[in-house]
Amino acid sequence: MSESFSCEVLRSKRKTLALYVKPGKLTVRVPLSASKTEVEDFVHSNRAWIENRLSEESARQRERLVVEHGRRIFYRARELEIVFRQGGKQRIRTDGNRFIIQGHRLTPAKAREQLEDFLIDKASHYIVPRARGLARYLGVEHKISQIKLRKTKSKWGHCTSQGVLQYNWLIMLAPHSIIDYMIAHEVCHLIHMDHSKRFWLLVNSVCPKHEQYIRWLKEHEHRFWF
Repeated sequence: MSESFSCEVLRSKRKTLALYVKPGKLTVRVPLSASKTEVEDFVHSNRAWIENRLSEESARQRERLVVEHGRRIFYRARELEIVFRQGGKQRIRTDGNRFIIQGHRLTPAKAREQLEDFLIDKASHYIVPRARGLARYLGVEHKISQIKLRKTKSKWGHCTSQGVLQYNWLIMLAPHSIIDYMIAHEVCHLIHMDHSKRFWLLVNSVCPKHEQYIRWLKEHEHRFWF
């Protein structure tokens, strides 16, 4: 099925042509010397792939989390209905297939803010001590200078050469196995600051099913951002 989309051509000092797809938009990165005909032929020859990716991205966009009463939230690998409940005490809990957000004069904006606080609190009590515990087990706790919890646009975690571990608190919407993989991934960077074979062997030694968790996260991560 054909979809309409905008196409942006970006020229730079590169040797090959490449396609990047976002919902409703195609970006073609090309060498400075590429002609208009070359670009058009390249897009035309990849038309089927482009339309398939656009369709996938459109579906993923529809599944993104919207914090509103009656919408769906993918929490701990379960799809739950978001329920706003008016009440003097602020709290969030699950009840069967419902994800209940309770607060005074609750609005979508307030509920979103409440959910953020809920996830940050969960992360501070789960990610931080487990990251330090794993680092201690691997004998590198002394290398940790700081553990940050920060919502980013795309990354789930980061480790700097100065020993700063950073985790995206949105990961608390995922199952604990996925969270534990992310903790392990960044802690292992304290020993290997790359993605070499040695790094992945170390990750595997503390998180044997990491490949399965990576696949799961790639498939579902778009559902956590709001």
